Amino acid sequence: MQKSTFHNENFEINGIQIPEFELKSGSLIRIYIPNFNNENKPLGFDLTIELIKRFQNQKTNLPWAKNHQQNFFSSFLNPLTVHRYLINTMKIDKVNSEVIIDELKLNPNEKYEHLSFNNKKTLAIKAHFKKNDSILLDYYGVSASEIEILEKIVNTEINKGKSAIVFDNLQFAHEKEPYKNIKPIKITLPTSD
Repeated sequence: MQKSTFHNENFEINGIQIPEFELKSGSLIRIYIPNFNNENKPLGFDLTIELIKRFQNQKTNLPWAKNHQQNFFSSFLNPLTVHRYLINTMKIDKVNSEVIIDELKLNPNEKYEHLSFNNKKTLAIKAHFKKNDSILLDYYGVSASEIEILEKIVNTEINKGKSAIVFDNLQFAHEKEPYKNIKPIKITLPTSD
């Protein structure tokens, strides 16, 4: 039986309706957001950040798996490696760190800053799933050639009983989601009269 991990009541933000939904263990809610509002101003990632903050206010143990930003001086003086990122930044124990590195086929001694954007995102997602049953994540910036790999990794975690809310561009909405445990929510803009 699937247990509820997060419930969102219907609400409005900046004139945009966010529908009610319930996130359950072993499932994924994929929220598609238009790139621009009715005035042709950027919307997608900005609204994503607002929604993430709101969802985290509702449930404080709902982390966002985002890429780590190391400041310039510390990256120059003491660059993070993949292994140190997992242990020191993500607080993953040595055994689980090695499991993640092995699953993703990464070099533990590679400098974190040299990883591709997609590898950084995948590493963050795996680390957060290792520590949490439910996470927030986004597919912004993931290349078209890498999205299937990322979706497969996320789905593997969902099949273990984990759950996630994913944010993505509406223009990339699938006609049919690649996995049956995904519930899509397409955010629409209010029509101007």
